[in-house]
Amino acid sequence: MVSPLQQLLRQRASLRWPPKADVVHLALLSAVILVGAWLRASLLHKPIQYDEAYTYLYFASRPLPALLADYSAPNNHLFHTLLVALSSRLLGAAPWTLRLPAFLAGVLTIPAAYLLVRRLGSAHQALAAAALVALAPNLIDYSANGRGYTLIVLFALLLAYLATHLTEHPTPRCWLAYSLVLALGMHTIPIFLYTAVGVSLWMMAIHLTDPLPWPERRRRLLWLAYASLLAGLLTLLLYSPVLLVGTGWRSLIANDIVASRSWPVFLADALPRFHRAILAWMTGFPPATNGGLLIGFLISLTFHRRLTRQRYPLMIFLILGFLLVIILQRVIPLPRVWLSLYAFYLIFAASGLIGVVERLPIRKDARWLDLLILLGAVVILITSSIPAKIQIIAHRDSPEEQLAAYLAETLQPTDTLIAVPPVDIQTAYYLALHGVPLDRLYRPAQPRPIQNALVLVRLTTQHNTLLDVLDYYNLRQQLIPQKARLIYEYGPLQLYSLPAQFTP
Repeated sequence: MVSPLQQLLRQRASLRWPPKADVVHLALLSAVILVGAWLRASLLHKPIQYDEAYTYLYFASRPLPALLADYSAPNNHLFHTLLVALSSRLLGAAPWTLRLPAFLAGVLTIPAAYLLVRRLGSAHQALAAAALVALAPNLIDYSANGRGYTLIVLFALLLAYLATHLTEHPTPRCWLAYSLVLALGMHTIPIFLYTAVGVSLWMMAIHLTDPLPWPERRRRLLWLAYASLLAGLLTLLLYSPVLLVGTGWRSLIANDIVASRSWPVFLADALPRFHRAILAWMTGFPPATNGGLLIGFLISLTFHRRLTRQRYPLMIFLILGFLLVIILQRVIPLPRVWLSLYAFYLIFAASGLIGVVERLPIRKDARWLDLLILLGAVVILITSSIPAKIQIIAHRDSPEEQLAAYLAETLQPTDTLIAVPPVDIQTAYYLALHGVPLDRLYRPAQPRPIQNALVLVRLTTQHNTLLDVLDYYNLRQQLIPQKARLIYEYGPLQLYSLPAQFTP
């Protein structure tokens, strides 16, 4: 009879560290994640941007029920805004706290990319994909931007990962996770529909051509339909505050951003917008890197059966999903909407390049490939635009922040602040940090009598003179520009004080 002590000793003896190559591989993966997190964290303290400030002032700073029911502007990425509201309530409303949800999602895309590619390919392909996602300037930028786009990328990678699992080992728990991820993606931004359609088409193609008996294939297709239906019901539940007590269904599907265009307008927009999206994908990398990524991507599509375990290339179906929704909706998305597809482009480009190297007729071992990937990552980082951007951010302050500190001390009850976008919302955000309410800013939708105007001019914008700003709101007749006095100047910002024609 074996005593408990003997059993414990046998269990301890059976435990072994991973092979040395695996330890090196895991160490490199950890380093990739840490470097990716550091690069993203380095940009968290950059000056606030217009959309981030707008999200906080008009949505995240409001009570949670109002936040979840207001879709008056597509700027409100509901699930992300909810996270921003919680973050700012717990940690304050500094720029880095507004960006914290996007930052965490951006960091998590790195291991998510690794897990997805590991299911489809080798460990070295997965490591290269994670490194490329960690170092991609576009993904780094959006990880330090308080919007919902990195959440969309994360949910897209997780949905694809679950789909690869479900095509091989479907379980009710995994189907439930699939539905939850799909619903959360849709609640973040409805543009998640692009990815959802592409992944669903890929799964349908896998199930329809699976060498399993038809009853089993039919059962899996039904599960896909049920999971999609559950995701739809959950999405309706999450949007119910908007639909029932908020801004209504038209704010979701008929706003200016998503409303269908006429065919002539749609076709005229197509080439310029596709061109801008492609240029955005190339931003931050030198031409040689972009060329190498394109070659790797084409290799991964052409030889997907040899280089990965894909029966059909997932990327093709993702592109089809985007194109199908675009044609049905008749709206060409802005470049940032393509960010999730860009992440897939990167990971499949990495898979193609490393897949070729793995099959070269030369002697190699796992550590050699790991070091090759590390060297490639270092070269990509050094030649990208990120190091220079980090240096710029480190030595850059916000003129709007400095102006807000001045106004917080000098603003009088009779003063009305007048500025044009994006300076108005950026300044209003920094004023809010000093306790100055948003209603001190002139808003045409809610006009108030002006006694004394403080007109903010930014020399680096289109409206870069005092009269330009006044004409933007048709205020020249209400004020006396001849009596304007320059009372503050910092960098490109100028602040003028001028009285009204008729004081109330």
